[in-house]
Amino acid sequence: MRQLTSTILTLISTCAALVACACGSSSSETAPVAAAGASAGTAGASGTAGATGKAGAATAGVAGTAGASGAGAAGTAGASGAGAAGTAGAIAAGTAGASGAGSAGAAGAAGTPGASGAAGAGQAGAAGGGAAGSAQAGAAGSPSVKCGTLSAGLNTLTVGGVPRMLQVQLPAQASSKVALLFLWHGWNQLPSDFSGATVYDVPSGKWVSFDPNAFAMPLVIVTPYSQKLLPPVGLDWDIADGSLDFAYFEAMLGCLQQQFDVDGRRVYSMGFSAGAVFTNLLSARYPHTFAATISESGMWLNDKPEQADIQFGFIVNWQWPALSKADGGSVLLTHGGPGDYATVANLEAAAAKAVPFLTGHGRTVTECWHTFGHTLDPDLTQGMYYDYLWAHELGSPPLAAPVPGFPTEAAPVGATRCRLHPAL
Repeated sequence: MRQLTSTILTLISTCAALVACACGSSSSETAPVAAAGASAGTAGASGTAGATGKAGAATAGVAGTAGASGAGAAGTAGASGAGAAGTAGAIAAGTAGASGAGSAGAAGAAGTPGASGAAGAGQAGAAGGGAAGSAQAGAAGSPSVKCGTLSAGLNTLTVGGVPRMLQVQLPAQASSKVALLFLWHGWNQLPSDFSGATVYDVPSGKWVSFDPNAFAMPLVIVTPYSQKLLPPVGLDWDIADGSLDFAYFEAMLGCLQQQFDVDGRRVYSMGFSAGAVFTNLLSARYPHTFAATISESGMWLNDKPEQADIQFGFIVNWQWPALSKADGGSVLLTHGGPGDYATVANLEAAAAKAVPFLTGHGRTVTECWHTFGHTLDPDLTQGMYYDYLWAHELGSPPLAAPVPGFPTEAAPVGATRCRLHPAL
């Protein structure tokens, strides 16, 4: 009798533990779609008393597709199966997929106890595995975002409770449909210095900012601020795998789309040095977001030969998305000759490897080279940049010829020559 009492207490304790497991822990992330409700599992039948028999064999419960686990009278509840994850939503805060909890498997039938034998314990039902959803931008369960009202000048938005800054230049007609250009600054460079000296103005003889009113349509220009990351995590930007900055980009884009009538076919990204590396990472992560990318003195670290040009002195686990030929894409790539060397990388050598890598993966490349070293190309005017951007609309065919007015090998502008490399 004492042994039977001990066994019953053990079974009650096991059931209570399994019920607690089935409840799970709550998540701090807010998802727009709530999890599906759970149904209780079927209780196992009570064991029939008999003469000194052996303990009955346990019967496995069948995994359900939704619900909390139910405990049998003597059997252990089946484990809940994981439901299918939903498709992630739009950029900024991807919609979390409904994660349906599986129903509990039926409890195993209780064994027939003998005079001194213990009842057999039912086995837990097997869990059903759900398939994960896919996303272009905005992963399920993205951090919460507080946009505020974006205005010309310095702004702050909150991503997952962390304040992130961005500078915004607005056109005079910001209430009409607008194009969007992101500018990603170089390592240890003040964002305001980068946005204020992006293009060289020959008549005035100085570096100036892009004019948001000089584009073929109103243009909103955004200069994000980095978290000043250091190796091996990054160079201002998270260039190792992007995970520390992707949510920030998604939040900015989502907030801008909420406040302005952004033409989704005319979103562009431009970066210099470490900012060019990050804009290249963005173009790999979001191949159907940008109509064109401008990369000045950068590199693509999903290309293993280019990784060899990084000289950190320690190993970095580069986790970049692979490029797909089917995605296509257009890149304006500039490099500055033998003197184009940053603190940890030879960008001239990287450019020589990047062109065949990009064209071999379906990208159309306009390559421009100069002799001014590690700097933005001073021979490319605002009009040239804007003509290049305007020639690219998301979903349109790639360039079949150089953009009119661009430097060529036969007709250079200053020290700059350019060449169009069609996708292979």
